[in-house]
Amino acid sequence: MGARTTRELAEFVVATGLKDIPAEVVDYAKILGLSHVGMNVAGTRMKMGQIVIRYVQAKGGVADAGIFGTGIRAPVEYATIANANAAHATELEDDSFPETMYSCGHWPPVFALSEKLNLSGARLLEALILGYEVAARLGLAFDKGMKKGWASWAALGTIGNAAAASKLMGLNVDQTVAAISLAASQSAGILKQTGSGAHIVEAGFSGRNGICAAELASMGYTGQPDILEGSHGFGYLWADTPAFDLALGDGYRIYAVGIKKYPCCFFKHRNMDGLLGLIREHNIRWDDVSSIDHGINVTHSQILKYDQPTSAEEARFSLPHCTVACFFDETVFLSSFSDEKAVDPKWREARKKVSVTVHQDWPKGGVEAFDSPITVTMKDGTVYSKLCHDSPGEPDNSRFGVSDVLAKYGKCMEFAGIFSDREIKEIESSVIGIDEVKDVSRLASLLTFPKRLQAN
Repeated sequence: MGARTTRELAEFVVATGLKDIPAEVVDYAKILGLSHVGMNVAGTRMKMGQIVIRYVQAKGGVADAGIFGTGIRAPVEYATIANANAAHATELEDDSFPETMYSCGHWPPVFALSEKLNLSGARLLEALILGYEVAARLGLAFDKGMKKGWASWAALGTIGNAAAASKLMGLNVDQTVAAISLAASQSAGILKQTGSGAHIVEAGFSGRNGICAAELASMGYTGQPDILEGSHGFGYLWADTPAFDLALGDGYRIYAVGIKKYPCCFFKHRNMDGLLGLIREHNIRWDDVSSIDHGINVTHSQILKYDQPTSAEEARFSLPHCTVACFFDETVFLSSFSDEKAVDPKWREARKKVSVTVHQDWPKGGVEAFDSPITVTMKDGTVYSKLCHDSPGEPDNSRFGVSDVLAKYGKCMEFAGIFSDREIKEIESSVIGIDEVKDVSRLASLLTFPKRLQAN
């Protein structure tokens, strides 16, 4: 439907059920769930994930929902912050473009709220898909906001999460309108934060604030019912867009989510895959390389901004660091991005061989805007080059299926090292079949309380 007002958006959320969503979309959402669960668990073992877990644990409160892989339960909003932050700490979150929306901000609130309310997996999926649809469609309509420096994934994700939480709580249209309005007042996120902890935890804020908005609305709290549209509405203030027409449900945007292969910014994935292909094809050894150059546009240069990163977070947005990892590490995965490797003199010296040429005249935009050339010049003068077009896992050209996601999930669980093989298989089976799960709280308990952790 074409939604032009806050109320029409709320009407879509209230009226649409899982039965109205194409089966292929539902099936794809389920494998996205497995991808998310793996990164969520892995992130709880990482420094940035553990800082927020400690913050949440110190708050105490009602034990509504679990923080995966920790043996800790917390109030629903705090469990959401911890899980979303942990998932995003890996930078393995799955994204859709050009709206630039990420999955790691959407799974944790629906998981936590479904656990608290003892809801079914079908209800969880329904809310997830609809919430993502709201956020992503707003992202497409309000694209000028990103150009101004706002982070659509966090700000618009908050509104989408309010819609999802409203669906899970069974709110009516008026209440859902209020939830969206209250969420708009809590929507924030700044593009410049990429490469920092603030960028990571924004995923948690968007889930927490979305749930808060829906819970307040359920109690009778209100907001302006036309908050998104018109003069001085959210669209006007955030993106200079006072009018919009959202094609809600016209090809659900969650089906456009690309599944990440590497734990770093999606903008680098095709370059990494292309470079690894050149290395295999020509048996290239690092010691024989004189220089490597990547060609990118202005948009990518604003995100991939760290030539010499000083932390794991900056390394995930550094093309030179990823380039070196392709040579130095047997497999480029979570351990390739650490504080230690970021400042290691060997890695720092190696990154000096890598240059990034920013082409000011190329079209602006994400991976859809241009093809990225890689040029490897050897010390003997030989030159190897490749024009990188497709990112692995990108839906339009190389959509990942169940086997690809199982591999990613397995690597994440291995990295975490806290679940037994039997538990890993049981979680895998439950998530892939989550639409048949009668009560999400059992799955959440399995994810929260690994037996190895309890034994210690």
